[in-house]
Amino acid sequence: VLIIAFNLNLSYPSIVMFDIEDKFQISMTIKGIDVEEMLEGYEKGERNFANVYLYAGNNNLRGCDLSGINLSGSKLCAYLADANLSGADLSNVYMPKTNLDRVILVGANLSGATFWQCGFKNANFGGANLSGADLGMTNFYGANLCRANLRGARLDDVLFDDADLTEADLSNAILKGSSLRRTNLMGANLEGVEFLRVCFQDTIMPDGNIRSGTG
Repeated sequence: VLIIAFNLNLSYPSIVMFDIEDKFQISMTIKGIDVEEMLEGYEKGERNFANVYLYAGNNNLRGCDLSGINLSGSKLCAYLADANLSGADLSNVYMPKTNLDRVILVGANLSGATFWQCGFKNANFGGANLSGADLGMTNFYGANLCRANLRGARLDDVLFDDADLTEADLSNAILKGSSLRRTNLMGANLEGVEFLRVCFQDTIMPDGNIRSGTG
């Protein structure tokens, strides 16, 4: 359950979000923006929408082309499945429990972002920067994470089944309770990664060996 409170005594509304279910609270002073305003600005060539609060409501953004957009530091409540966010700046974005299946994030910056409990099935993260991101309990089934930077990311209880992490950098990532069934880790950097209660099944390890079992 998400409760949003507004303080209108400021030049920009102060928005406080309480997630009762997860006992999570965020307080910030940011600018609210609606979908129509953002899309109109984007069509006119505007790309900087940093530090905004966007609630899409029934106007979902499924399949939209938002390549190169800057939403860094923003709080987003939107349906973005099938959207094109190639080269986008989503650093420090707060967007948990969201459907982003098949989204294109090639070369995007998602460093420090919060995407826990999100769906990224068959998404394309080729060369994306997810360093330090909170990706706990996220579904990356069949996703392309080739050469992605996941250094220091939170990856506990993540599903990587059938995902491609060829040459990805997972150094010092937190990887506990996750599933790596048929995952391709060929050439990946696993330095400093602690595998705890991780499920391997026909997993291609960085050296090309196949691993199965729990570790």
